[in-house]
Amino acid sequence: MSASHTSHQKPLLIFDFDGTLADTLAVGVEIFNDVAGDYGLKTVSAEEVEELRKLNTRALLDRLGISRLMAVKMAARIRHLLSKRIDEVPLMPGAEKMIRDLSDAGFGMGILSSNAVDNVRRFLAHYDLENCFHFVEAGASLFGKGSRLRSILKRERREAPAVMYVGDETRDMEAARDAGIHGVAVCWGANGREAMLTEDPDFCVDAPEELVKAALAFVKAGNKAPE
Repeated sequence: MSASHTSHQKPLLIFDFDGTLADTLAVGVEIFNDVAGDYGLKTVSAEEVEELRKLNTRALLDRLGISRLMAVKMAARIRHLLSKRIDEVPLMPGAEKMIRDLSDAGFGMGILSSNAVDNVRRFLAHYDLENCFHFVEAGASLFGKGSRLRSILKRERREAPAVMYVGDETRDMEAARDAGIHGVAVCWGANGREAMLTEDPDFCVDAPEELVKAALAFVKAGNKAPE
């Protein structure tokens, strides 16, 4: 990834990948339903998916009857199967303009994802967005996203108050809080607004253009979230 977009004048925006930039939900549900029987689980319908989006991560796993250990094993398998279908995955509507607008405005940007790094890089290359991101940190980790965010701060020499983590799951907001950085909840991915608000994010947006406005407002306010 090119380092030419690193910015020390604007905050660093770290993005989750699945459900935030990449519209992996539909393919992910298909893969889940394909493997559910192997784990003694029931498949989910499109209607059930919408209801599940209202739940935070812990409640979602409980509703589906998935233990924490099973979740780890399933996630690894789903990532592997997703790698074979990554070219089918579209960008979230409006995400490409959002990324380019933020890059043009001078924001440093990176990606932190539990998805496989090859999946993320192939996806970015497909949409010619590689040079918009200074780094991609991806793959499963034993330490959780909070720890990985703190490592990124150290590596990128950034102060926590000038960093925002953008994600579509309640656990992304937990990770941001754990790392002491600002959480930006997007409501178009795995968890809807109802679930995301339970984590009291610094920003909660419903469309990519709103995220651009929020980032610019954050800078104008001196790297502060709204009261």
